[in-house]
Amino acid sequence: MNFPAIPRITIHPAICEGQPTVRGLRYPVWQVLEWLASGLTIDEIQAKHPALEPEDFRACLAFAAGRLKPLGHVVEAPQDEKSEQWLLGRQGQWLAEQEFLKQLWERNSVNNPA
Repeated sequence: MNFPAIPRITIHPAICEGQPTVRGLRYPVWQVLEWLASGLTIDEIQAKHPALEPEDFRACLAFAAGRLKPLGHVVEAPQDEKSEQWLLGRQGQWLAEQEFLKQLWERNSVNNPA
């Protein structure tokens, strides 16, 4: 299965236990993001993993950004930070971020036990 907005990110139950991967190449999105977060440059990563293309890195970042957006639809939040609508929107965004980070942590813990 491809994500409509991000066709380079795929999910297949037989590849990486159904985790989102880059073009089905057995590179989980979380792994690519972890390499970038560790400070490796795209050139350094590509030197070790030549199958990855520059567009793949942008797709991983776009996928993560999409996961961090509030679930459901995006509601235009008023600029007044004291309004109930703004607080609810911010709370939804925070919960989505926490769930995403929790999933990354759990996957990393399983793949790299202490």
